Amino acid sequence: MPPPSANTLLNRFTTKAKFRHMQVLVKLAELGSMRRAAAAVNMTQPAVSQMIAELERLLETTLFLRHARGVEPTPATRELLPIAQRILEALEDGAETVANRLLQQGGVVRITASPAALRGLIEGKLDTFTTVHPDVQVHISQAVGNDPLEGIVDGSADIVCTREPAVTPEGWTFVPCIEDALIVVCGAKHPLAGKKSVEAAELGACKWLINRVGSVARNRFEEISERHGWPQSARCQVIMHIPELTKEMLLTGKYLAILPRSVAVAWLQSGEVVQVYTEINVPMEKLGFLWRADSSASATLKFASYLKSIYSLSSYA
Repeated sequence: MPPPSANTLLNRFTTKAKFRHMQVLVKLAELGSMRRAAAAVNMTQPAVSQMIAELERLLETTLFLRHARGVEPTPATRELLPIAQRILEALEDGAETVANRLLQQGGVVRITASPAALRGLIEGKLDTFTTVHPDVQVHISQAVGNDPLEGIVDGSADIVCTREPAVTPEGWTFVPCIEDALIVVCGAKHPLAGKKSVEAAELGACKWLINRVGSVARNRFEEISERHGWPQSARCQVIMHIPELTKEMLLTGKYLAILPRSVAVAWLQSGEVVQVYTEINVPMEKLGFLWRADSSASATLKFASYLKSIYSLSSYA
């Protein structure tokens, strides 16, 4: 008998599947135990087992392999999990939105931001907004991976704080807020801290924190490193995209790093981190936000207006 088609599976999902199926699937994959999953979703173990059996019949495939230590997701389950998680997240967002409206509050705005935009645009600005608009519920998440525009694709964001994209998605408007630049930084205790000019040979003799492959900062480092023939020993083999950990490493006084100035601005202002003036420093695309200017709800309009009121293309460069 041939496997079910996509249309068949869709019909089965819409007529027979329940949100509870998705919840049980996610928890069982996460915990690897029928007993623990049952406790987590406040069901009996036989009920959880029955839920999984129902879902397996709908999909005509095995979702978990049973063994002495518990259960293990099959490849089919691993492919289904991200979809089930998105369904549950959308349900949570819907509950928040409806509850907000029933309580006659000011609505919900969902914001996704790149790490640079979180630090450059959002950090330090939320308290004022919530003071002025206490009835607006703000949901903020950091963009995952290399694509901050994913929130537009999957419909999970009302405002996306990011760099100016090469192509603006249809129906969305980009509002530039801050000019930015790639800069070289080090901790205040680093031997190069405070020097007015630094030669390429001195930079090549230092230890560098390396950015994620494909990032603008990593590409710039590779370009300069190749041009001047810096040795592999110049690279610290810890690759991260977490500003707090980068700062922790810089404060040891052992490392240099290439960062957007927007990411490091608070550290520079506190004096914990200093800028090293080199040929590596170059302008970057502006930081700002994307939103649907013509069709956004009132909460989104309020937050967009707030960002526009506090930024007049101020410069971090």
